[in-house]
Amino acid sequence: MKRTVFRETNLTRSYALRVLKLLTGLVVLCLAGCNATPKKLSTSQSLVGKERGTIVVPAMMRTEGKVVRTNLKLNFVVLDFGFKRLPQVGQQLGIYRLGKKIGQVRVSGPAWETYTVADIVDGEIWAGDEAKLK
Repeated sequence: MKRTVFRETNLTRSYALRVLKLLTGLVVLCLAGCNATPKKLSTSQSLVGKERGTIVVPAMMRTEGKVVRTNLKLNFVVLDFGFKRLPQVGQQLGIYRLGKKIGQVRVSGPAWETYTVADIVDGEIWAGDEAKLK
């Protein structure tokens, strides 16, 4: 078959039409899929409830630290939170040893890098104990 300008123009036009039909079909399918999403919760419905289960907090957002230093004479501890979120001044944290709560501290500051200082409110706290948001 001999190639002509008209022949190549017709082939190009038909190819463009096929691509356009394919893209139109994909857009229609996507819009139909978006329309078939489940009903959204209203703002009055609670996301937390007995029938809904528990809230899972990502590890980076948890407030969990470790006691790295204690000073029983001045009644304070130094907590290391690693890459996790530092607690705010005034927040109270429970101190746990082997999964059992043994004391409580109140964050007093100062905070630097991953460390913060907390006053001992209750209990005998040792280095290595875990601090978790109450």
